[in-house]
Amino acid sequence: MAEYEYQAETRTGERVRGSITAVDETAAHRELALRGLTIIDLLWCPAVDEAGTLHDEELITLAHAVGTAAASRVPLELTLAVLAEEKNDPRLADVAHRFAARLQQGATIDQAVADLEDELPAEVRGLMRAGIETNDLAGTFQRFTHERLASQRVSRRIRAAIAYPLLVLAILVPIMLFLGLYVVPMFAEMYEEFDLALPALTELILQTAEQLPGLIVGLLVLVIAVPIALRILGGRWLLHRFRAAIPMLGRLWIWSGQREFAALLASFLELRMPLSRAVALTGDSMSDRNVARACRRVSERLESGESLSSSLNHSINFDRTLVAMAAWGESHGLLPQALQIATEVFDDRIEQHISLVRRLLPPFALVTVGAIMIFFILGLFIPLVQLINYLSM
Repeated sequence: MAEYEYQAETRTGERVRGSITAVDETAAHRELALRGLTIIDLLWCPAVDEAGTLHDEELITLAHAVGTAAASRVPLELTLAVLAEEKNDPRLADVAHRFAARLQQGATIDQAVADLEDELPAEVRGLMRAGIETNDLAGTFQRFTHERLASQRVSRRIRAAIAYPLLVLAILVPIMLFLGLYVVPMFAEMYEEFDLALPALTELILQTAEQLPGLIVGLLVLVIAVPIALRILGGRWLLHRFRAAIPMLGRLWIWSGQREFAALLASFLELRMPLSRAVALTGDSMSDRNVARACRRVSERLESGESLSSSLNHSINFDRTLVAMAAWGESHGLLPQALQIATEVFDDRIEQHISLVRRLLPPFALVTVGAIMIFFILGLFIPLVQLINYLSM
């Protein structure tokens, strides 16, 4: 079944809009005719993923296209229609198609955003609202594109830092499976034939080898199933929270979220947007949905008359450094500048921690692999040496 959006006239000449689900376009025409409607326009609307989420690359492409169209005064619906023809990226094409369809039907940008509330990504909705409220759609999207590219560079540095240990793990798992399934059983059979009294280390290795395939499969299932379950049960915010709790690496994602918040909020404040509204739209535009949820509570506190630093201080989702920088900016009337400084501070923290991770994780991974290999070699060959000595007597 496919979904179609229509614009039609009733028998009394009244224009109506709506959507209909049908097998194909002919069936949609037939159903609308049975309702007594004369079709003016009928548009097919491809399905969008749950929550309409786009990946970073897709989101940057969309934001850059909208910002460029606004800056060059090209009609937005034309730019979106071009993106909707993107065959290599169906998810981006779906979002652009729905948006363009609304605009082509005569809706304003804010009406289109409201109509597609559950279908557009949260970041796009927030940016559209910010651009409309500041009357600077081009500047809003261009600033967002710049900040998202910077956040993307941070994410790439984080992934590069953990790439080596993951590569070592990817090599180690097949080796362990080979040892557990083929090598260790050969030694176990040989020792059983000679009825040797095995040391505790060898017994441990033989028992571990029996359980190893199940343990590795269970671990892989857990690694794959946990993120999926977190995403289904709690959405992206729960996945971000789980990721932030990972020892040693979690701080990188926490600081990345703080950096993104400070950079986006500074951009919105430079557009002379009211503080409470700027915080709300910052939450709508963030990729870290855990911090985005906290932004709503901060915005509510700001509307009740609290300062930004006090509002941030009430939440465990914001770093104390960010609170201190916000307090300094408020006291000196330089809040956007203070947030920009905070962005640089978190950039430095991330870079220093990545350097630490790069220095510690590779040797730790090598030591772990070496220890496992020595453990297996000693455990398997100590009885073999005893057997050789026994046979040579």
